[in-house]
Amino acid sequence: MIKKRKIIDNAKKMKQKKIMWVLALLLVLQMVTAIGVRPAKTNIAVDGYEGNEIKIDGKLWIVNNNQGEFTVEVYEEGEMADFVKIKTDPKKISFRAEDEAKEVDFEIKFNKADIPPGTSTAFIVIEQRFEDQLDNTVSSKLLLKHKITFTGPYPDFYIEGSLNFHEKGDEVELVAEVKNLGKKDINQVQTTFYVNDKEQKQQELETPTESLKTKETKLLKTTIGKDNFNAAGQYEVSAITKYDDQTLELYKTLLIGKPEVDITYFDRYLIAHKVNQYTLDLLNKWNQQIRNVYVDVEVFKGGDRVDEFRTRSVDIEAEMIQRVSDYLDAKDKGPGKYTFEMTVHFWNLVQMDEKRFTFQTDLVTEEDAQKLNLAAPAFTGAATGYGEGAFSTIAPWLLIGILLGIIGFYVAWRFMNRDKYE
Repeated sequence: MIKKRKIIDNAKKMKQKKIMWVLALLLVLQMVTAIGVRPAKTNIAVDGYEGNEIKIDGKLWIVNNNQGEFTVEVYEEGEMADFVKIKTDPKKISFRAEDEAKEVDFEIKFNKADIPPGTSTAFIVIEQRFEDQLDNTVSSKLLLKHKITFTGPYPDFYIEGSLNFHEKGDEVELVAEVKNLGKKDINQVQTTFYVNDKEQKQQELETPTESLKTKETKLLKTTIGKDNFNAAGQYEVSAITKYDDQTLELYKTLLIGKPEVDITYFDRYLIAHKVNQYTLDLLNKWNQQIRNVYVDVEVFKGGDRVDEFRTRSVDIEAEMIQRVSDYLDAKDKGPGKYTFEMTVHFWNLVQMDEKRFTFQTDLVTEEDAQKLNLAAPAFTGAATGYGEGAFSTIAPWLLIGILLGIIGFYVAWRFMNRDKYE
């Protein structure tokens, strides 16, 4: 009875909370039109001012469109916020119903040399917060922004660029897109790409040299064969573009294929009417670690599903095999041929992916198991390394080898120093 009452109370609280969220959302939607800011932005063309030290006085108005009562906080943010200072004090401004608008004074101070070429921004933010009355915490807020845009002058020679990659059959095309934003034409521009191959040797690939007129955009291209890389993986590419004794360096990740996990082994035989320890090996074919790998298994006999289970989750290092062992309860399963439909789930680059496999396994009697000499299955599958399961398999042999080496060394030492002991 007490448990039931608690469930009802929790349900009421959840319902109240949902209602408060809906009310808060409606309030925010109303406030979007209830508060305004004018003007919406300030544009500063740095070349339009004389001298080097520039000071600009600015104003904006916060408008009370619906003659409401509220309080806002005003502050600076953005990459160029250090050049903007709000002069209105205090920075928390309260409105009454009769207040139509309130003025905010600000100051912009900078040296021309401190403004980077191109467009950069700062914002004056007007923020109003709304409180959740159930737990007295801030649950939503309204933000309005006055945008301040700085347009810095470009020098005589200046380019901007970006990198792109395209798979074309057995090759990958490396593309540097460059645009001349400077005041003068560029006679020679050329990009060199650097990327490590599958043997961790740096490959250096150059594009043809081009000319680039003012405001012109060109694609500088070269290619690299896929055989320089493993079957699938991600590789860091750097590109250095040279022009007029200057350089532009860019970085981007090259993706070849996509993450993939294979099941390389599952038990061929298990024993009927017993609890069996099963073994499966998961191969990470990607050149980076793949996290959260697990397998959903459905067991069929004669077309009928007779069991299903899920393995534990594991992380698999790059190009390595991870062994997964657990127990399958086959007490209610008689001898015969069974089909194991397995779906491997693993984290792809942006989402969970999956891959399906089918294995045929015979459940045999204990007598047949003795004839087959069933034991722990051998570790199979090729890779550049092994998971922790493989180490536990070879560890005893490694220990025996070390002991034999110590004994051999001692015998040899006694033989070489036998005169001391005769």
